[in-house]
Amino acid sequence: MTDMNDDFINIQSRIKKSILHILTSESDDDSEKKWLMERVTSHQLKKMAPQLSVLSLHTLDVIHQNEGIKGIDIAHELNVTKGAISKVTRKLLDHGLIQKAQLPTNQKEVYFSVTPLGAELAELHDQLHKELDKKSLELLKSYDVPSLEIVAGFLEKLAQLR
Repeated sequence: MTDMNDDFINIQSRIKKSILHILTSESDDDSEKKWLMERVTSHQLKKMAPQLSVLSLHTLDVIHQNEGIKGIDIAHELNVTKGAISKVTRKLLDHGLIQKAQLPTNQKEVYFSVTPLGAELAELHDQLHKELDKKSLELLKSYDVPSLEIVAGFLEKLAQLR
C-alpha cells in the first residue's frame, strides 16, 4: 500500500512541476515579446510591444475577434477580473491599439474595438499562437484519443478543485 501511495505522490509531483512549467512559460513576457519583436515591421509597434503584458496581448486578441465587446465579456473570456481588464484596456487605449465607443442611450456601457495598428499586432500575436498550437497538435497526435480523453478529464477535474 505504501509503494502505491509513493507512486501517486511521485506522479502528483511530476504533474505539479509540469503545470507550473506550463504556467510559467505561458506568463513569460520575454518569449512572446521576443517572437513579436523579431517579426514586427512597424516602427511604432516595435517601440510599443516591449511595454505590453501577455494579458494585454490576449485582451487585444479577444477584442480583435469580437469587435464591439464589453469589458465584462473580455474578463469572462480570459477568466480575469473586470478590474484587471479595465487597467489593461486603459493601457491599450493609451497606446492607440483599441478604441472605445458608447451608445447615446447608455453611457455606462463601453464597447471596445481594435484600431488598424491594434489589428496588425493582434494578427501577429495570433500567428504566434497558431505556430504553438501546431506544435502541440503534433504532440497530441502521438497519443491515442482514449488516452487523451483521460488526460483532458483529469485536468478539467483538477481545475475545478482550485
